[in-house]
Amino acid sequence: MMKVQAWLMAGAVCGLTSLAQADSAAEAELRTTVDRLERRLAEVENKNASGQLDQRRAEEVRALIQEVLADADTRASMMQDGLAAGHDGKAFFLASPDGKFRMNVGGQLQFRYLFNFENHIDDEEENDDNEDEGFQFRRMKVSFGGHVSAGVKWDYELVLAGERDSGTVLVEDAIIGTKITDNLGVKFGKFKLPFLREELNSSKRLLTVERASVTEYFTLDRAEQVQLTFSSDMVKAIVSINDGADSEFTDIGSDQVELSVTGRVDIKLAGDWKQMDDVSAWSGEPLGLFVGGAVHYQLGDSNNPGGTQGAAYATADYLAWTVDASLETGGFGIMAAIMGGHIEPDADGATDRDMLGFLVQAGFMLIPDKLEPFVRFEWIDDDDAADVTDEAMLVTVGFNYYFQKHNAKFTLDVVWWLDGNDPSGNTFGNSEAGTGLGFSSGDAHEEDSVLLRLQFQLLF
Repeated sequence: MMKVQAWLMAGAVCGLTSLAQADSAAEAELRTTVDRLERRLAEVENKNASGQLDQRRAEEVRALIQEVLADADTRASMMQDGLAAGHDGKAFFLASPDGKFRMNVGGQLQFRYLFNFENHIDDEEENDDNEDEGFQFRRMKVSFGGHVSAGVKWDYELVLAGERDSGTVLVEDAIIGTKITDNLGVKFGKFKLPFLREELNSSKRLLTVERASVTEYFTLDRAEQVQLTFSSDMVKAIVSINDGADSEFTDIGSDQVELSVTGRVDIKLAGDWKQMDDVSAWSGEPLGLFVGGAVHYQLGDSNNPGGTQGAAYATADYLAWTVDASLETGGFGIMAAIMGGHIEPDADGATDRDMLGFLVQAGFMLIPDKLEPFVRFEWIDDDDAADVTDEAMLVTVGFNYYFQKHNAKFTLDVVWWLDGNDPSGNTFGNSEAGTGLGFSSGDAHEEDSVLLRLQFQLLF
């Protein structure tokens, strides 16, 4: 008879779980099920003259059934009061009846195949070719965002991401923000610094499989920061006080900068601000024309060289800048940017460095909103005296096939390391030939190295 009791309790609990999403029709069906369970319980009690199912346990089952019914009444009342849940075409959401609380839930999956042919030259000037290939889960993200009305309306976003080499889940972004006036706002937390245009475009909406090497070389990436934002119909401006380029999370005593400030301004000459979210020119969009620029400056804190970035990060000052522009019209989209950086070490006699980079990429909707071939050219001047060749040029060609815009798309591209050596790196940026881009780790690149990338992306 214990099996009978377990069966009855499991049935009641399953009814409770199902009712969490039920409407009035589902509630009626559950009540019918409960009635059937009560009749079955009565039959079991009549047959259980031996006392295997005692009166106390029967009462426990009855109490559980009543809890199921009470919960059904509560949830039905909430639905009648206007509790909103579902998918609004952009994300799954939950919202309170009065609209004061909302949470959106979304996600991103990117799965790739990579074939990497690298041409190296050894110390004896002999060719040493290497081939690497395999699959990679590049991005695995879940995001939670929305707003909470607590005195004022607070916006929030939390993004959790799995690392591509281990699957370990980390906090990628954690943001809180609110409006001060119709034009002014404030945001704080850990997220991307307002610098490079392609870096600020979400990885969900890139033109190619991955961002350009020159973008990775000059990126400021993420930092803990406070931003003051201004927005109008024609201009958007951001000023950020932060912990320094690519500093991610930092604990007290591990900040390696004394002062770090980033500012960016974007001007809309034509179109809609949403067109800046990507480079693709979709059907029905107006002419879009945008120009922008940004500057970043940070002072190293030589008294704290032991942080996550290393001593060179703390013992040098860094100035970076960029100017960019984009155009979208008639299925054609193009974006160009020039960027630079100046590293000034604190040590006497240490050599300053002035790096420079250029990027241009364009795509055309051969089949509107479906097939989009693209091409990209990039150039890096490393300005490192240790490099015999301190310049690198790369060309990328490929296409996107959109099943439903960026929500489901297939991308194929080929990256050709056209000329030059592998730059020695930017202390304040990321690797220009890292595994996240698809290159094999730890190898110097010479001309004619080729990388083939195939990727499928799904957003939910």
